[in-house]
Amino acid sequence: MPTSLPAVLGWDLAGTVAHAPAGSGFRVGDRVLAMTAQLGTGVGSMAEYVAFDPGFVARVPDGVKLEEAAALPLAGVTATQLLRGTPDRAGKRILLIGAQGGVGAHLAARLLDEPDAHTDLLVRPSDLPAWQERRAGRPGGGAVLTEPGDVRAGSYDIVIDAGGAPALFDAVRPRGAFLTVTPFSAPDPATRPEVAYTLISVELNREDLEDVVEAAARGVAPRPELTVLPFEEAAEAHRRLERGGFRGKLLLVP
Repeated sequence: MPTSLPAVLGWDLAGTVAHAPAGSGFRVGDRVLAMTAQLGTGVGSMAEYVAFDPGFVARVPDGVKLEEAAALPLAGVTATQLLRGTPDRAGKRILLIGAQGGVGAHLAARLLDEPDAHTDLLVRPSDLPAWQERRAGRPGGGAVLTEPGDVRAGSYDIVIDAGGAPALFDAVRPRGAFLTVTPFSAPDPATRPEVAYTLISVELNREDLEDVVEAAARGVAPRPELTVLPFEEAAEAHRRLERGGFRGKLLLVP
């Protein structure tokens, strides 16, 4: 997407309030988290000070470290809004693609606690033992899969693609639903007009931010592995991401 340069990058942040105008609902020193759609707002998060509309900021509860909070907004809010957009899941067969990713982990944390749904997870082979352990004892039924070829066509009522697997569009039954968060790796909905197709675009929303960070405080949201680098190593942070294969979340701190 085109961006005017120079630009401050970044979507997610957490920190303490340095200035709060009257009526904002915040006070100096409050611990907060926020997210910004940098390409749309022109406001990036990779800075020591960031000015935000208070409507897109939420308090961080006690018990959640600021470093942990900074890893939550985009992935957690995307998952929250995607689940809100899914059809009724009770009694349905669901396939979640990419449970090992940032958005996928938030989705899995909620789907596996729904006792009336059958949710299968599709993860990378290297993640199989970890996800078998995570789903053991959870109230929802389902299996952990590692091979897309093991997914039978027409076997699911709902397919949620958080990993970019457009070929699994065929896994949805007629009159089922396919939801994706990967616009650059999405199926052509015209090939299956009998399937309800939804591409989720995340929206800034304080209530959803509050929902995500409160879930973290209760211990029901995933807490990814964190790699912390100083601002001075921002270029190195981007190089690590560009090389691929990076796991967890990479945070920049002043």
